[in-house]
Amino acid sequence: MKRSLCLAAAVAFVVGAIQAFGQPSVTYTFSGGTPDGWSNSGFGTAPPATVVAFGGINYINLPLGGFQVGNVGHGADGSDFYNAMQAAAANPAGYQISYNYRIDTSTFVGATFFQLGTFVNTGSGFYAQDFGAVKEVELNGTQIASGQVFSGTVTINMAAVGFLMPPADTFFRLGLIENANSGSTGVSASFTSISVSPIPEPASLSLFGLAASALWALRCRRSA
Repeated sequence: MKRSLCLAAAVAFVVGAIQAFGQPSVTYTFSGGTPDGWSNSGFGTAPPATVVAFGGINYINLPLGGFQVGNVGHGADGSDFYNAMQAAAANPAGYQISYNYRIDTSTFVGATFFQLGTFVNTGSGFYAQDFGAVKEVELNGTQIASGQVFSGTVTINMAAVGFLMPPADTFFRLGLIENANSGSTGVSASFTSISVSPIPEPASLSLFGLAASALWALRCRRSA
């Protein structure tokens, strides 16, 4: 009986660890000083996004020049991005998109609002954007006139925003949206830690498995 309890604890730990680390994910930090496949284009592959550093952290800087301002995409090539997007297509409620942003409003001219969003696109023509009544990020005229730097983190659940991509697709694209007054200049945002990843519940399961195994190991030692 004692051995069975110890074995059950070990299995709980292993299952938790597998669930925590076995699901595909991808994160872009641009640590090598390259854009890692991101382009300064809504749907094309050129020009490459420009990498800039702030406080020792690399970002891609995407200037306003259209609605969809940057993207990364891959076909069925076994890349981390493709695998993560395919897994998200199969289980959108279990996946999230997140990114860190930095907006320096001191460069803005003629803008009285600025908004950020994301979009996904697939090889079959599926397209969806998170740009509804409530934006992922939205600065008003007062904030822009302050000339300050605004930064933060955005995290969205893919199912909640309608990113229900066809799982059978063999090409996936993730993109970023910027919107401001027509004719405004000097408008841009910088992004880093852009990720497609499973929501954190598996990590909790792993911690539960670790705690359970530790408790049962202690009990087994005391009972020996």
